[in-house]
Amino acid sequence: MNCNKQQREDNQIDYNDNQVGKYKKMKKRELLEEMVSRDKQLKEVEDSLKRAEAELEKYKEQEKSYKEQLLRMQADFENYRKREEKKKQEFMDYAKQDLIYQLLSVVDNLERASCYTGDQPDEKHLENIKEGLKGILRDFQNILEKEGLKPIKAIGEKFDPYCHEAIMHVPSDQFPEDTVMEELIKGYYLKSKVLRPSLVKVSKGTEEKQKDHTSKIEDRKEKEDNSENNNTTEKK
Repeated sequence: MNCNKQQREDNQIDYNDNQVGKYKKMKKRELLEEMVSRDKQLKEVEDSLKRAEAELEKYKEQEKSYKEQLLRMQADFENYRKREEKKKQEFMDYAKQDLIYQLLSVVDNLERASCYTGDQPDEKHLENIKEGLKGILRDFQNILEKEGLKPIKAIGEKFDPYCHEAIMHVPSDQFPEDTVMEELIKGYYLKSKVLRPSLVKVSKGTEEKQKDHTSKIEDRKEKEDNSENNNTTEKK
């Protein structure tokens, strides 16, 4: 490494000596022209450097501006998100405000009706209470119907597992097989969606039909058993 360094220094000395020798051989006019040319080149380099520094400053200013814009956009988005969350929460809190307001009339009627229940009951008094309760129920049903609630048809309808939930199947001479014969709890639609299915009893058909069906199953099973026994005997 020392040899290489020494060689580079020797080369630099030789180059400088050659340059000095070159200038010594040049005439005064040529030397002045050379100096002017060198100054011109140096000025061009300085101008180029200044332009590069100006461009760099410009890019730095743009970068600073972009960062500030990004921070403002992030702050705006955060404020927008908070406003939307607040609106969403307010909507959820007050979405059923109209429905509740309508139900207040039902509550008022129930409170008025409860004032009469403490009186000495007689037939006319009980009849008035009964009619009042029927009117309250109608009002309540009308309000719910406006909100899209409607009952599911059940008794006499063909069993539909989408809107009926069977809790038992019983023989019936009155209803065909797979027909709803009794509704234990009423089901409802909310618009086009089943809100609650109806709890129902479903007909299995007449007892004679059930006996015939059971007999056919037993006969088929007996035939299958006999066939299996015959196949076993033949193999032996």
